[in-house]
Amino acid sequence: MSALLEVRGLVAGYGRVAVLRGIDLDVERGSVAALLGPNGAGKTTLLRTLAGLVRPTAGTVRLGGVDVTARRPHERVRGGLCLIPEGHGVFPSLSVRENLRLQVPPWVRDTSVDEAIAAFPALGTALGRRAGSLSGGQQQMLALARCFLSRPKLALLDEVSMGLAPRAIDEIFAGLRRLAEAGVALLLVEQYVARALELADTVHLIGRGGLTFSGSPTEVDEDAVVRGYLGHALEPGS
Repeated sequence: MSALLEVRGLVAGYGRVAVLRGIDLDVERGSVAALLGPNGAGKTTLLRTLAGLVRPTAGTVRLGGVDVTARRPHERVRGGLCLIPEGHGVFPSLSVRENLRLQVPPWVRDTSVDEAIAAFPALGTALGRRAGSLSGGQQQMLALARCFLSRPKLALLDEVSMGLAPRAIDEIFAGLRRLAEAGVALLLVEQYVARALELADTVHLIGRGGLTFSGSPTEVDEDAVVRGYLGHALEPGS
């Protein structure tokens, strides 16, 4: 059986600046893949390209065996892709309940907000509050609720724990584990390396727009990856 996400020879960037240089990457169905690397390595650009927000100049992206390289973002969403970008992607002036209802796409008919509340109980006690009045952790939980309500096959997650308190990070990762257990494949960009390695089935290390390693978390030296975040070259065992 082919991988859920298959990326081959992907080249993309902004204007004349190439950020991604020949990326080959697979994410298996129902698996968790961590994408780790220093700032500027191309992690966010890769997620944005996979979501259709950045048009590649070469290469292919296949989702569920279908070539989606030229498809628009909304078409990829309908095909089972969900992107949670860095930052709290909520409508601050709307209530939590209204935000949750907006996250259910029209083609998903059998989903209730109870699924998101079960994953993040803190939202259940704040349904009538404005989303903008929530804590940073609660806003991130509200953003992540889309992954439960839209019934995706693949979730692209960009630094979802960024700037959060430790307790909120625990709740976020509990939600991610619940998503994975429900069979949703995850491609996770994460600054907390130990957390990512604990959750992941596969790890991809990226540096200067290219992958330097793809394999098992057991093959990765956590300290070396942390040093990579500080600007050094990323290698699996250095």
